[in-house]
Amino acid sequence: MNVDIERLQKYLSEIKGRSRDINSLLAIYKDSQILDQPWVMRGLKYVIIEIAEAMANTLQHILAKDRGEPVIGYIETILKAHEFAIISGHLSTKLKPFFDFRNSLIHRYWIISDQKLLSLVRENKIDFSTFIKEIEEYLKEEHGQL
Repeated sequence: MNVDIERLQKYLSEIKGRSRDINSLLAIYKDSQILDQPWVMRGLKYVIIEIAEAMANTLQHILAKDRGEPVIGYIETILKAHEFAIISGHLSTKLKPFFDFRNSLIHRYWIISDQKLLSLVRENKIDFSTFIKEIEEYLKEEHGQL
């Protein structure tokens, strides 16, 4: 089975675009301004969901096509991606809260405060770029391309 490089490039491009959206938002607004505008905060949450889904789609595709490893759910995806050396353990640990957050928003498992989420995004937004970098490195090593 072969990975679909075009498909993966689409997912990575989506992550890059949504990351730029987050960086723009955080550069323009102070936390208090974001928190005082419910629609802005809801927009940020939606962008995080989009990033988590694009990352999960990337990892699920690679796990299925390169490793023959089916996964069920977002958390299993991020854990197996580390187990199968697609991404580093450090990055897997750093991204897991975003996958947890995606699940909590979609399925309403638990509620995270907007302030805590905003802090988490500010402190860890670089991890989205690190994800792209690690996937590109993986694809170069395994497939000689990206």
